[in-house]
Amino acid sequence: MFSWENTLRFHTIITPKHSKDYSKIIAHIKRSFTYGLDRETKDKSKFNLTESSYNRNLSGVWQKRFYEHTIRDEKDYNTILNYIYTNPIKHGSVKNIDDWKYSSRRVFSHENTNK
Repeated sequence: MFSWENTLRFHTIITPKHSKDYSKIIAHIKRSFTYGLDRETKDKSKFNLTESSYNRNLSGVWQKRFYEHTIRDEKDYNTILNYIYTNPIKHGSVKNIDDWKYSSRRVFSHENTNK
């Protein structure tokens, strides 16, 4: 049975040259990540697929769709950034933002204090 508890979420802010490039960029990220997984992980991920998805050779690692949002201004940017940074807390992965080892928050916080 599928469980969201064991699922990692991937949030990013990208700035493509052309808005039509979103799908290409996301497809490349997903393909590269999945290619780098070990065989056991790839095989286990197939257990969550429907027969149709399995027959279409989907990986089972990623959800089928991604959601894009065009950032309109600085307030919107800060709202989205806050959502990304607090998401691991929302889903119970950590209790403190700084404990999420995959976050870029420390890098950006450090860059801003050195200006």
